[in-house]
Amino acid sequence: MTLEERLRELASDPPPPGLESSTLVSVGAADLVARSDSPYGAVWIAWSTRGFTGLTPGFAAPTLEVFLAGHRRPAYGSDRLPRELEEVAQRALTTGDTVGLPIDLSGMGSFARAVLGACSSIPPGSVRPYGWIAEAIDKPGAVRAVGTALARNPIPLLIPCHRVVRSDGTVGEYAFGADMKHDLLVREGALLT
Repeated sequence: MTLEERLRELASDPPPPGLESSTLVSVGAADLVARSDSPYGAVWIAWSTRGFTGLTPGFAAPTLEVFLAGHRRPAYGSDRLPRELEEVAQRALTTGDTVGLPIDLSGMGSFARAVLGACSSIPPGSVRPYGWIAEAIDKPGAVRAVGTALARNPIPLLIPCHRVVRSDGTVGEYAFGADMKHDLLVREGALLT
């Protein structure tokens, strides 16, 4: 067997189990995902080496496969979040204080990152209209585009898009339903029941 034939044979062998996924995760090209408990029930949380990349309540994604089908990046299941990320996520989900969380929005456009960044600055117990976000990112005419970017928020609850409401004070739409958005705002003290 020639060297070229041997190299071709070796190249056709599958990699050792886990090598591909661990390599992709370590270079930031893929995420890990684990199920976690939260004050809102079970949630799927995805993360990269740079921070959180996704969150979906368990009722919206009952299995890992359903979560992965809707996640914006390649991802692999994990038994649990790293302890430090679990503590940070639980604190944020319990208190509503999401400022300073490690968030990874790589692969998203600059407009969407700006919208989600402005949204992240809204404190618990407060709401802002879509127009406020548009003004905050120096795009005052982009209110509809702001709504679209918020509807595509990959990390709801940790990037609190539920705190953005219509200019008439009504809650508006939410990825997991207007009732959940209303309940989240009541829980945070932003709305009276």
